[in-house]
Amino acid sequence: MFIHTGVIMQKKGYCHIYYGDGKGKTSILNGMTIRALGYQWKVKYLRFLKNRISGEMLFFQKLNDPNFEVINYYSSNTKFFWEMDDQEKEVLRKEMRVGFEELKKLSQDGTVDLIIVDELLGCIYNELITEAELIEVIKNKNPSIEIAFSGHHINDNLINAVDLVSHVQATKHYFYQKVPARKGIEF
Repeated sequence: MFIHTGVIMQKKGYCHIYYGDGKGKTSILNGMTIRALGYQWKVKYLRFLKNRISGEMLFFQKLNDPNFEVINYYSSNTKFFWEMDDQEKEVLRKEMRVGFEELKKLSQDGTVDLIIVDELLGCIYNELITEAELIEVIKNKNPSIEIAFSGHHINDNLINAVDLVSHVQATKHYFYQKVPARKGIEF
């Protein structure tokens, strides 16, 4: 809440989606995180479908900021979804459900200012949660909470459910010339 000309006003929290095949979606979320923490916002950073070591996570571990928490929901292995067998996918499904249930709770918590949700759209694409479930969270969230999602795929229903959508598109990338992900740049 903030005061404007003597009237107490509730802060409006918007929903963002950053999607596409381009590099930088997580970097956008990380920039939002740093910006919000700079203003002492309370930030919850939820990681879905990612659990490998990355430079930004190593940095965030050093922060020791009481307003900031990173929660990883994928701990069963380090494979990408398409590399998993059916048993591994079922374990992952259970992990993603735990994370999604936590997102539902956090979306109601008036003490949280910003929820960062990395790679949740991949959970919809891989049928680990449904689009309808996510839209329900968006519609029913505490109106003061800002939420930002990332992933590769989106459709019109999600576009219509949120306030801001940015398409991050790869025009050219050295990955397609068989250059592997580089420490300090891609991870």
